[in-house]
Amino acid sequence: MTALLEARGLSRRYGGVHALRDLTVTQHRGEALGMIGPNGSGKSSFVNAVTGNIRLDTGSVIFDGTVISGRPPHVAMRAGLTRGYQAVRVFATRPVADNLILAGLPHHSDADRLLHDADVADILAWLDLAPLLERLAGALTLFEQRRLELAMRLLAKPKLIMLDEPVGGLSPVEVRAMMVLLRELRARCDIFIIEHTMHVIRALADRVIVMVGGEKIADAPPEEVLRDRRVIEQYLGVSDA
Repeated sequence: MTALLEARGLSRRYGGVHALRDLTVTQHRGEALGMIGPNGSGKSSFVNAVTGNIRLDTGSVIFDGTVISGRPPHVAMRAGLTRGYQAVRVFATRPVADNLILAGLPHHSDADRLLHDADVADILAWLDLAPLLERLAGALTLFEQRRLELAMRLLAKPKLIMLDEPVGGLSPVEVRAMMVLLRELRARCDIFIIEHTMHVIRALADRVIVMVGGEKIADAPPEEVLRDRRVIEQYLGVSDA
């Protein structure tokens, strides 16, 4: 397997606190990589560091052969790396159609025809967004907003989407529906997923990295990770697991 994402020796301190401590992570092409760990363990910091949203103290990030560490976020996006957020980020006061057009502007030369593009129409149909185009994004349900945000990221035609708790706040029925979408998403691009919901990680990730205190304490397939004594002691035994 060839590497798509190579993050080597990443470190980031805030005063005396290590958000990341000499962390090395590799994600291979065609692989769904999961990351778990208690709150404050460095999961979101890792995504922020890889996508250029925070500055690294040390380390390097290579994505699809391009060095993106120390570069602004748009460099990662142009290379094919995009991300979602724990809190959905949409333009709440604008219609769904405007959200898609604004997200697609850097990637499509003709904004007026963007929603009629065959690939965009396919995404809208897949995510069941076509009936919602005239609705204000802020009036959508959380699940609808999450689907909209996913569509907005897909307009960049990414090679990898990094998702930070994509089922957070959803009902059990919506979680199951989102899991179906995320399985299907793998046919469109590779995924990296942070989650606290263990059955989601089990179902979606080929391999799981466990973070504690900014460090990696395990890196293996899901079932093997869940039997690891260090993981049980340092993560699965805590209240927010």
